[in-house]
Amino acid sequence: MSFNREDSAWKGEADMDEKMRVQKAEEKALERLDYILEYYSAPDFVEIVGRIGGDTATYRVYNNGDIYER
Repeated sequence: MSFNREDSAWKGEADMDEKMRVQKAEEKALERLDYILEYYSAPDFVEIVGRIGGDTATYRVYNNGDIYER
């Protein structure tokens, strides 16, 4: 297996894009949640589990900015 610097750079950019996508989704979910317990990143949405009051809530934040409670 050979190491290709271009592949490595592209993966780094993809990782940064993924981190930014998750960060934006967390910011959007924190408008409704007190704090975040965990998240799951899928290709078309980020699912965020958090606490609001004494309850646990799960939201899906889609790439287009829509947010839905599960």
